[in-house]
Amino acid sequence: MNYDNYEEVINGEETYKRIAEVLNNNKSCIIGWSDGDMTHLDILFVCNAMGFGHFQGGVKSDDLFVSIMRRGAFGFETNNTDTYEGYYSEKLGGGLGSTTEKLAELINGVKKELK
Repeated sequence: MNYDNYEEVINGEETYKRIAEVLNNNKSCIIGWSDGDMTHLDILFVCNAMGFGHFQGGVKSDDLFVSIMRRGAFGFETNNTDTYEGYYSEKLGGGLGSTTEKLAELINGVKKELK
């Protein structure tokens, strides 16, 4: 993982690769993440969840599920690695302002590394 001076996870190739490695081994992971500009989010990543029943909004059990604690959660297709930041903001609770750009970099970076 890439870390800042406060030991918070930040964006970077090692972060994307490590999260994808964990997910590719059928595990989930949670990170204490910073956008590098004073915002901290606790983010849970899950991929290839065991699914039961019918899902709404086009969500599929093999999506990348991203949950921002105390905000929102959604499942994102893994084959689209350049998802627009506004889409993430809409699906994950909104109100993140300039943090949304860095969050999109994080999620898209993880999706690029997933197999």
